[in-house]
Amino acid sequence: MNKVRILWSTSIILLAVLCSSLTADAQTEYGDFTYEKKVIKERKIIPYPPLREADVMYAMRIHRVIDTREKINVIMKWPRNPLYRIIYESATTGYGSAPVTAYSNDSLISFYTAEEVLSRGGEEEVIEVCPDPDYPDYCYDSTVINPFRPSDITRYKIMEDWIFDKQRSMFFVRIIAIAPLFDHIFAGVDLGEKELFWTKWDDIKKVLVSQEIFNRHNDAMRLNYLDFFEMRMFTSYVVKESNAFDNAIAEFEEFKTNPFEALLEAEKIKSQLFEWEHDLWSW
Repeated sequence: MNKVRILWSTSIILLAVLCSSLTADAQTEYGDFTYEKKVIKERKIIPYPPLREADVMYAMRIHRVIDTREKINVIMKWPRNPLYRIIYESATTGYGSAPVTAYSNDSLISFYTAEEVLSRGGEEEVIEVCPDPDYPDYCYDSTVINPFRPSDITRYKIMEDWIFDKQRSMFFVRIIAIAPLFDHIFAGVDLGEKELFWTKWDDIKKVLVSQEIFNRHNDAMRLNYLDFFEMRMFTSYVVKESNAFDNAIAEFEEFKTNPFEALLEAEKIKSQLFEWEHDLWSW
């Protein structure tokens, strides 16, 4: 009887040591979690259903802006895995793989090299340099470049197509590309907000599919960034629809000096998309 008790006690001790070792390994590899997290890391991209040109009865290209300072979008700035770091490193050094192509405009034809991306966004500043304090009148102006900080990115522009597929009788949206925005300042003059670079959605989503985003309700059920975008869990506003002049809303004469009217026009475009789908059906 005593031998059975000794064997039982020994087994319990060995099991406890083994569990402790596994837990320690999990904590070492996965930060502050007590178990191995694989769901997001091993997630694969689910391909879109096939789409034929003959089945596309309607298509509209829309540009919209996502502001991470808004309450619903603030999780995109989650300090442990912010979106700006993922996109910027993907275009410069590669985020676990080869760098994705950074395009110079929304035509997605010409592109920047990784070195050109790193040089963009810096702020040029003219300062007065006095090399000899004994001769204060002998000074000259010098231009210095303050390096760009990816953490300053708070807004993103996405380009998407709204499509009606008659084969499946579905009106859906497909993201085409995404671009981080920055304030372009040259020689102390604010030249407005510009795109830092564009990346194709098909390229960047290969990275986003395995990157966690914070879940406000349950740490054990975190989504990835691809789910966040594909499930439209963000809020945004329209800044451009396809038009004959290829202008953004704010570039038209009637909206240049009236940002409130430009915002109303953006809401009108959103309503038209909703009503177009609604009017397809009769009850």
